Amino acid sequence: MRARLALAVAALVAAPLHALAQDDLDDLMGGFDDDFDVSTIEEEEATAPDWLVALPGGAWAWENVDVGGSLASATVWSYHGRSVADSEGSGGRTDYDGLSRLDLDGMLQVDVQLPHDWMARAELLAWYDFSYQIRGRRDFNAAVMDVYEWQVDSGEAYVSGPISEKFDLTIGRKVVNWGRSDTFRVVDVVNPLDNKEPGLVDIEDLRRPRAMVKLDYQSGPWSAQLLVIPEHRYDRNPPPGSDFIPDPFTSVPGGLGGGANIDDRPDFQGMPGLAAKFDGRFSGWDFSLYGAYIDESARTVDLQTLTPVPTFKQEANRVGMVGAAGNVTRGSILVKLETAYFFGLRTLRFDLAPGPAGPLLNQERDRLDTMIGLEWYGPDQLTIAVEVVNRHLFDHPGGPPGVIELTPADGFETAVRVTRPFFRERLDVTLLASVLGERAQDGAIFRASAEYELTDSLKIEGGWLVFFQGPRFGPGAFDSNDRLYGELKYSF
Repeated sequence: MRARLALAVAALVAAPLHALAQDDLDDLMGGFDDDFDVSTIEEEEATAPDWLVALPGGAWAWENVDVGGSLASATVWSYHGRSVADSEGSGGRTDYDGLSRLDLDGMLQVDVQLPHDWMARAELLAWYDFSYQIRGRRDFNAAVMDVYEWQVDSGEAYVSGPISEKFDLTIGRKVVNWGRSDTFRVVDVVNPLDNKEPGLVDIEDLRRPRAMVKLDYQSGPWSAQLLVIPEHRYDRNPPPGSDFIPDPFTSVPGGLGGGANIDDRPDFQGMPGLAAKFDGRFSGWDFSLYGAYIDESARTVDLQTLTPVPTFKQEANRVGMVGAAGNVTRGSILVKLETAYFFGLRTLRFDLAPGPAGPLLNQERDRLDTMIGLEWYGPDQLTIAVEVVNRHLFDHPGGPPGVIELTPADGFETAVRVTRPFFRERLDVTLLASVLGERAQDGAIFRASAEYELTDSLKIEGGWLVFFQGPRFGPGAFDSNDRLYGELKYSF
């Protein structure tokens, strides 16, 4: 009886309290129940400003033109410092230590919606590095200043749209991303790369657009792509005198490697490149077939004259490629495969007893590249990826005794990438290790980076890049190029 009485009293007391609380809550939320139309704000935001409407075509531009881009400032600090021989033969050296970069760079992108579902895009890129003013411009040669101090360049610039229900056409400068790897290039042969600072960023941020005519076909799970590439554009590599030129190349008379004269034929002269791709995409797996006959993105060094001193030239080399790639997913595992057969590649050999052809010889060879990758998607968006690539040269050594091959018969590279977001995906952390050689005998590269989103439009990034010693002809020669870097970027 006491229990029942207590419950009855509690109910009598709680009922009016609940009603009072509900009335207070209704009063508190009443402001949100008024007849306020959120679309009013959206309508105001969607209305063109009066000053723009007053301009000729202003209303059309408001509806059809989208302007975006970014403004960033970045700095690089080389805490070891490498001394590089002067490529101009003066006997002097340049010390790369301390501040290596302090730049301001920007990108402007304009997208225009055209009739009949066509669109146009134009990008403008520019940067200026203040570190050369701080360190003293006189300490660096003209080639270094030309590549690193400042640059104005066009990015993608094209028009694109449908020409029928299943066909799309693109004309202009474009980046085409072939392949599956995030670190290595196997079938990804269309665009050259910006390699002036190796190791700092991933391939996706390094591709340079090429002028092309691109025809795309799509029907259900099947798609195809045909490219005609009239522009001959090549990798942007470190110039002679920079800290990313191996010492043996800077000491050879005539400037082997980075110092060799470049074939200066016009970019649109010569036979256009041709490339094609065929895709099939299905639930849990996909595949692609590739074919290309284009200029290799890296120029080939060739001997021009032997006397009075050896002189070399960097010139174009047309290669052919047939390849295939595919993905297979099983639960949280992704398996990636790429393979490509190249023919017409020119590799370098050094003759210890040079004849009339000189000490440096070119030989055309075929090469088979194979990449296998494995990605695991764990808890909290943790991703671990491992990729291994082998590049096998046929007919190696393929020459008489006394010839030193400057390219190995088999080149192995392994990359391990770990990524994970933190703080509700505002902070992204990436660890990347790239090992050259099956036992790291050719050197290694390690990069730790973090990107933090301060606001929707402002982010900060920092990282640490380390090179491990190897042969003095490649990345293993850059073991004194370790550096710290940071960037503040505003996007609009």
